[in-house]
Amino acid sequence: MYFNLQNFLSCQYIAASYVKFVESHGGRAVPIPYYADNATIDHLFSSINGVLIPGGGAAVADGAYRMYENAIEANLKGDHFPLWGTCMGFEWLVQLAGATLDGGFDSENVSLPLEMTAAAPDSKLFANLDPSLYSMLQDANHTSAFNNHGYGITPSHFASVKSLTEMFTVLSTSADVNGKEFVSTMESPTMPFYGVQWHPEKNIWEMGETPSGAPYEAIPHGPQAVSMTLYLAQYLMAEARKSSHSYSDPLEEQSALIWNYPVFDTNPEFVQSYISDF
Repeated sequence: MYFNLQNFLSCQYIAASYVKFVESHGGRAVPIPYYADNATIDHLFSSINGVLIPGGGAAVADGAYRMYENAIEANLKGDHFPLWGTCMGFEWLVQLAGATLDGGFDSENVSLPLEMTAAAPDSKLFANLDPSLYSMLQDANHTSAFNNHGYGITPSHFASVKSLTEMFTVLSTSADVNGKEFVSTMESPTMPFYGVQWHPEKNIWEMGETPSGAPYEAIPHGPQAVSMTLYLAQYLMAEARKSSHSYSDPLEEQSALIWNYPVFDTNPEFVQSYISDF
C-alpha cells in the first residue's frame, strides 16, 4: 500500500500512524512523492496494490490526478485497484471527482457521530461491520470518528455536482460544533474507492501529550474505537490484496519501502513522522 505525501517545511512528510494502519493487517508502504511526474506515477501504478491519501493540508498534487485516472481506467477493465482518502485525502477525492470544497467548518479536534444514510447499511464499507460498532459510530457519547478539519463538502453541494454523485455515494454525514453539516463517509458503488473525512488511524496510533501530560487531542482510545480502526484497516488491506500489480524487481521494491526513510518524534501533533525529500 502506498501513500501520497505533502510538504513539511522544505521536505515531505507522512504521519507514521498511516503506515501503521496499513501494516496492522500485513501491508507495506511506499511513499509517492508529492511532486511525482506522470512517468513516476505510471511506474508506481503498475507496481502497487492501491493508494491511501492521508490527512494534512496541501493542494491536490498533479500526480494524484494521474493516479486517479489510472485507477478508473484499470477498474473499468476489471483490474482491481483501490483508492482510500482520509480527511485531506477525502477532500482530494472530492476534488478529483470534479467538485470544489466548502470552508468554514468548525470541526477541529472533536469526535462527532456519523448520521448514516439509507445507503450505509448495505454498503461495501459497513455491511459487515459488527452491529455494536455500527451503533457506536452513531452515538454522540461514544463515537470513534475523530475530526480535525476546516474544509469539507455539504450534502447539498455534494448532491449538486453530477460528476461527484456519479462516482460516489454518501454513506454518512456529520455536523460540526455549530451544527453545520458535512459529508463524512463516501464510497463508490462501481469502483473500490472510499473516503472518510474523519481519522480512524488516530484511535490507536496517535497519543500525543502536552507538557502537563494531558492528551494533545481528544482522540477516542477505547476498545470499540480500536476495533473500528482495525476493521477499516483490515477492509482496506482486503481490497488491496485483490490487486495483481507488483514490482518486477524485488530489489527495487525493497529499496522503495518507507522503512528506508528516517522516523522522527513529532509529538504532540503526531507521535512519529517519516520526514524526507523522498
